[in-house]
Amino acid sequence: MPGAGAELVIDYYNKRIKVMEFTGLFEALSGNLEALAEAEEMGKIIVYTLPKKGNEVRTCGYVEEGIIGGYYSGKDCHIFSSYPEIPRGISFQREKEDQILKNCLRKKRETGKRRQKKGGSRKMESWKQQKEKICLPEGYILRPAVQADASAMAALYRQGFQLYPAPLHMESYLLETMDSNVLYLLVEKRGEIVSLASAEMDPDNASAEITDCLTVLSERGKGLMKELIKALEEELSERNFLSSYTLCRASSPGINSSFASLGYTCTGRLVNNCRIGKGFEDMNIWSKLLK
Repeated sequence: MPGAGAELVIDYYNKRIKVMEFTGLFEALSGNLEALAEAEEMGKIIVYTLPKKGNEVRTCGYVEEGIIGGYYSGKDCHIFSSYPEIPRGISFQREKEDQILKNCLRKKRETGKRRQKKGGSRKMESWKQQKEKICLPEGYILRPAVQADASAMAALYRQGFQLYPAPLHMESYLLETMDSNVLYLLVEKRGEIVSLASAEMDPDNASAEITDCLTVLSERGKGLMKELIKALEEELSERNFLSSYTLCRASSPGINSSFASLGYTCTGRLVNNCRIGKGFEDMNIWSKLLK
C-alpha cells in the first residue's frame, strides 16, 4: 500500500511511540509500528487522529482512550492506544481514580461552577488588566517566569517530582523551552516561588496543553493553581488560541478538581501513559474551548 507515512515521536524515557500524524491507510503502518515497538522495547503505541480516520486505527486493534476537544484548530483529536507489553495496558488504580473523578464532577455540580463556552468575541486585555482579575491570598504575586527564575524553578520541580515525563529538573531545559513555544507562569510569596504551571503552545493548531503544574505542599489548598490556570487561559485567548487541554494525574484529587471547577470536560483516560511520581501513571484528559 504505497503512500503511507507517519510523524513519530519515539519517547525512550516513557517507553512509548506517539504517532502525531499519518497519511495513507493506517493498516499499511500498523505492522511497522509493532516491529519498531518490539525492537525499541516500547510498551505503548499512541495514535493522534481526526475522527474520520478513527475506524482505520480501531480495525488494527487499537483502543480509543479519549478525545482532546478542539485540538486541531477547533476540531477534535481522537487518541487510540495499543499495548505491545500487555501489562502496560492494565490500570491498577482504576477504582480509586474513578472515585476521584466522580467526586470532582459532583463537587463541580454542587457548587454551580460549571462554566459554559460563551458566544461572541472576547476583548483583548493586557497583562496588567489580567492581573486585576487574579484572586490570590494577600502577600502572593502571580507573574510570568523569566530566565532568572530557571534555577529556582528547576529546584522546585526536583523536590516535587521524583519522576516526570520531561526533564523539568534541568535548568538548561527550562531556559530552552522558555525561548520556544512554552509559557511559564508562577506564584511567589515573599520572593519565593510556591506554585507554577506552563502552557505548551501549538500555534499551527491554535491549541495549547496546560502542564507542569506544581504547588509546594505547604501552600496547597489555597487556590493558587486555579489562578495560574485562569491566567494561562487569559493569555492564550489573547493570543487567539482556540482551545486548551491538560493530561493530569488521575490519582491526584487536587489538580483534577482545579480543572473541573474551571469548566473543563473530562474526555478520557490514558492508561499508564507516562512516568511520573513513582512510576507509570494513568492520566485524565481535560479539555476546553476558549473561544
